[in-house]
Amino acid sequence: MFHSRESLKSSLSQFIAPHGKIQKAFISLRVPKKLLDYKLSGAVAHVSTEGLEHWLDLCGTPAALTSKDLQFALRERVRADGSVETALQTEELEAIAAKLELMSCKKVCLNLLHSATNPVHLNAATKFFAEKGIEVFAPASSDNPHEVTRWTQNALNATLSGVFADLKKDVYAGLESALDKKDIHFLDAGGELFQEESGKEISSQFAASTALGLWNKSLGSDVLYLGLEYFTLISPTRWAAQWNSCWGPVELRHVKVKNLGIQPTLGIGLNGFERFDFLTQEEGWEPGPMFLGRGQKMSLLDLWSENPKLSKLEGLEDRVSAQGIQRFKTSLLTLSKISTFKDNDFNHLTKELQSLSVQRLAVESFLQRDQQKLLVTGPLAALFANIFKKDPHTTVAADEFCESAATALWGMKALKESK
Repeated sequence: MFHSRESLKSSLSQFIAPHGKIQKAFISLRVPKKLLDYKLSGAVAHVSTEGLEHWLDLCGTPAALTSKDLQFALRERVRADGSVETALQTEELEAIAAKLELMSCKKVCLNLLHSATNPVHLNAATKFFAEKGIEVFAPASSDNPHEVTRWTQNALNATLSGVFADLKKDVYAGLESALDKKDIHFLDAGGELFQEESGKEISSQFAASTALGLWNKSLGSDVLYLGLEYFTLISPTRWAAQWNSCWGPVELRHVKVKNLGIQPTLGIGLNGFERFDFLTQEEGWEPGPMFLGRGQKMSLLDLWSENPKLSKLEGLEDRVSAQGIQRFKTSLLTLSKISTFKDNDFNHLTKELQSLSVQRLAVESFLQRDQQKLLVTGPLAALFANIFKKDPHTTVAADEFCESAATALWGMKALKESK
């Protein structure tokens, strides 16, 4: 779980200290969505074929992946059949490199039309910028004919690269006392291992869900993961070729997952009928739910703030704030005064909202699953277990560390198969 005020390095060191020397480490490294911001990873220039330099805007991308000052065009053109219509000019590359030097930009993301069919211009531009000491990001080679999905993946990898590299350094530093660097393996969305390979930044976002799905595939059931950060439905028998992100479609092979409409940090407010409902905005864990003391907005998990099943979870037991819980109660009752029902009974209000969230979760997971059987697991499974107990095809396994266990078990399996 993401806590911006804690050091990953020190947290890992404290975690492994009682265990001494360990043999292998398998890691699913997921960067919180809040950190998917080009301003945090450093400036990344986007260089595209002329006429397509604003492709992110044309695709309706709501969030910027670079600044407009760092969008450049090349007057080059490769046809769909791979033939060259307009040759790449070195003078144009020189002009862009000079501007990047003035702007102190050390990263460039190359997205050239039909480069998958004929990469001659892509390879030349990559070599040119690399010789200038600029880190280059280029779309991965694939048979995918859809340029936008490849380009979005490339742009996201570039955006994440700085934060991702820093997190990997913290992981290595946190584990250095327990094992050698060569024994630390990271997992990607395809269930495969990597160490120093580049271009895995966005793929790592789905590593844990892929491991959880593949490791439980033999059960013949879909997996409903109820975690502290997200609720997701995993279909182990089905693979998706792309991820429909808020930046547009992204080329990314991964076990099919469906993020549900109900999420743990979903905001609470009034709908158009002035009745209590869940909002579409997730508040996330920075600053987090109100019951932890720092949050200022009500979220779904606040409804269970006094439930010992939540407060005793690993990582939360020493964070629950009595002042935060009281602030949540005050906020909920204050909002009730302007609602349709004007209910002043806090317990009744929370039970109604708890019931609404649990029912929506159950209905959505029932309608969305691909297999009849369902495994409900994760640290918050115990909170929502009752709604699933009447379903003979559903099994509830309230395992706080199911993602970590699946990552380690599947990682070990993948390592053995790679030898």
